[in-house]
Amino acid sequence: MKTSAVLLTLNRIWQGFVRFLVNTSELRVWQVSDGHGHTYWRAYDPVSGRSSYLGSEAEVRSWIEQRYYR
Repeated sequence: MKTSAVLLTLNRIWQGFVRFLVNTSELRVWQVSDGHGHTYWRAYDPVSGRSSYLGSEAEVRSWIEQRYYR
């Protein structure tokens, strides 16, 4: 296994552990880069269980507004 793959796996495990400890209902948004260098946004609403992959900050804002103004 390559070093980058090991680090990615360890990072995912760590994030899962932190989420378990925090157990919050706050909306989570973070930026992700894929293996091809494309950058996008990931959003997750733990209250509804909904998540989305979004291409821009404007799309993230729209997704958040839909959460609060349904």
